[in-house]
This record gives sequence, structure tokens and C-alpha cells, in this order.
Amino acid sequence: MNILKPHVLSPGARIGIISPASPQRDPERLQRGIAYLESKGYEVKLATNALATYAGYLAGTDQQRIDDIEAMFADDTIDAIMCARGGYGTTRILGQLNYDIIGANPKPFIGFSDTTALQTAIFARTGLITFSGAMPSVDFADDIDSFTEGSFWSMLTHDVKNTFIHADSPTVYQEGTAEGRLICGNLCLLATLCGSSYTSIFNDAILMIEDIGEEPYRIDRYLSQLELSGALHSVNGVLIGDFTPPKQPSASVPQRSYQEIISDYASRVQCPVLGTFAYGHIKRKLTLPFGIHVLMNTTDGTVMFGESQCS
Repeated sequence: MNILKPHVLSPGARIGIISPASPQRDPERLQRGIAYLESKGYEVKLATNALATYAGYLAGTDQQRIDDIEAMFADDTIDAIMCARGGYGTTRILGQLNYDIIGANPKPFIGFSDTTALQTAIFARTGLITFSGAMPSVDFADDIDSFTEGSFWSMLTHDVKNTFIHADSPTVYQEGTAEGRLICGNLCLLATLCGSSYTSIFNDAILMIEDIGEEPYRIDRYLSQLELSGALHSVNGVLIGDFTPPKQPSASVPQRSYQEIISDYASRVQCPVLGTFAYGHIKRKLTLPFGIHVLMNTTDGTVMFGESQCS
């Protein structure tokens, strides 16, 4: 694969904001997120359909959302692209996107949650390194966490080669060291892509997973899907982020803990498995470079970025 790297985000750069998944629940939150970016000296441009709503849970029609993505990549005045929020919808548009436009205009692209599907497809089709992390409507609207803020700006504005991230609560499910390209994101979305052409990027990768609001049996199902598809056995290592439980569990039978389920699947793979990292639908979270070469070590609970994430 030919790896493409975006440029480091420069002071005063122009950031485009798109809504490739669900609509804004509270548009004022997005405005506060924009105000935060502007307070840092950046210019912000909203995509044409960034505030649109369609069919209740989509931020515009499929074509509107595709148009916004392609327009932001094609626009030479836009230096970086941020997804306003996640939700649902990016899987619907993967087959219609013009990846030639994206590959011809590499720039920082930042998103999280449902954006996992879009980032997976972009990397599979173009080799572009993107960033899985903080978003304006979610993380930069109110009461901004200093760790989240620091991780975000460090990833976008500095070379991270040979730097480390550390597991917050080191849990070694399977010992060892491994290296590969970091494929990181929401477990549900990664499982949804099983059977598609996009999952070829799992081969020899280091997989980082997280999820929110899922009953433990559903996490079991997603991991089973990754296993049955062969994806779970094709990676070189697995990293565990945060698994946030549902606020109102509805299962009618007793549930195992997330840790038990992860331990179960870890015993069935022939690679190191390490948790738990500050990565997920949580206030204090890492922004990670989707696609760069990393090295994991369960002995000291670290992941080292083995190359620069930007050109």
C-alpha cells in the first residue's frame, strides 16, 4: 500500500467541518466547538450541508454528505477537515465516494465513532493517514478535558515519531510484542465492515477497539464476527480501549463483564493483547493516527509510534 501523509496543521490554518453521519442534536454545541477552534487562532468553514437533517438520523441525504466530503478535500483553501460528531450514516456512503479526490488532496481528516467506517475505507482505498479522536460538537464545546486537548493538538501539530502512549490500567490478556499499522476505532463499525473489501487492512495490523452503550453479549457478537471473518486472526496485536456500558441495560439474562469477554477472545488469538487505554467514548481520550506503523509491548504497557504521522 502506498501510504499518504497529511501536512502538519499550521497556525492560522483553515479547518472545514462536515457532518458525515448524524445531524447535530444541539447546533449550539457545534457553535461553541467552533468558537474554541477560533480561539486557538484557526479559521473555520462549515460545509454546505453540515447542519442538514434527513430521515431523522442522518445529517443530510447520502449525496449531500458525499458532496460535502469531496468538496472539502478538493478545496485548496481548506487545510484540515473535522467531523462535527458521529452517530450513524457513514457506512451508507462508502461505495459512492470518489476516493481519487481524497487521494489527490491529502490533508488532516479527524473523526471518531461512526467515522470509523469512513476512515477504514479511506485508508483501504487511498492509504491516507487520518486521525481518530476529538470532535468539535463532542469534546470541544464545554468543559474541555486537558488530556484530550493535549493529545489532539500534539497529534495534529507535532511529529509523534518515536513517542509513546501508555495504558492507563495495564491489563495483559496475552503477553508479547508486535508491530503493524494501527487500525483503531469503534468495534461495532469494524464488525459491520466484515465481508467488505475494506477489511483487507486488518492483515498484519495492530487493532485498537472501543465501544459504548453495548450490552456485553453484543460485544461478544462483534468479536465473534471479527473472528469468523478471519480479521481477528490476521492482526499482529490487539489493543483495548474503553468499553462504556449502556445507561439502562435491557438484557433479561445475566451478563459477563467486558473484561471476561475480551479475555475469552484473547485466549483464542495468537498475538499479544493489551488494555486498557484512554481511548473511547469518554471525556479523557487519546487522538490516534489511523494507519501509521506502531510497536506494542505488553511488558511496559506501551505503544510506540514508529513513524511520523504527517509529511
